[in-house]
Amino acid sequence: MREEIERGLAMYVDNIRTAISELKPEEYKEYLERLRLVLRKNYSKNVKPSELKQRVDEFVAGRDPKIDSFESYLLTFDEFTSDGAINALNKKKVNMPTTWRELLIKVTEDRTISPDIMKHLEDEQIIKEVKTMFQLSIKFCSSNNHEQFYNQLYQFNQFLKIGMR
Repeated sequence: MREEIERGLAMYVDNIRTAISELKPEEYKEYLERLRLVLRKNYSKNVKPSELKQRVDEFVAGRDPKIDSFESYLLTFDEFTSDGAINALNKKKVNMPTTWRELLIKVTEDRTISPDIMKHLEDEQIIKEVKTMFQLSIKFCSSNNHEQFYNQLYQFNQFLKIGMR
């Protein structure tokens, strides 16, 4: 029984290795950046990008992970897309959102809409404006630099919160 459990766990670890190794170069770079943020936010660990890449490369090559490292790999896949960790564990392809719809679903799937807003969403003009607002907000904050993009999003959200007070 114990051997079966160990084989099952080893299979899941290998599936995560495969999922990471199958990322396209630009996805891998984004994965490492998001992993660094997960480690900083969830574990209060500030790992240099080069060191983090080395650790992930060693894991993909077969090195056994620490439990918090493995957990952070899973959390990072969930940062990519809905059910990202489950898909990686089950050896399904993990893709980053590529459409506005996928991105909106990813960032709003755990949020409910208030009744005050819900009553207006049958109006097609309002729906169109909500879509435009979402796209323009993201485009306004866009940057090739990950940390700059995050900072611009953060500051934009702080600005919006001023009007909510």
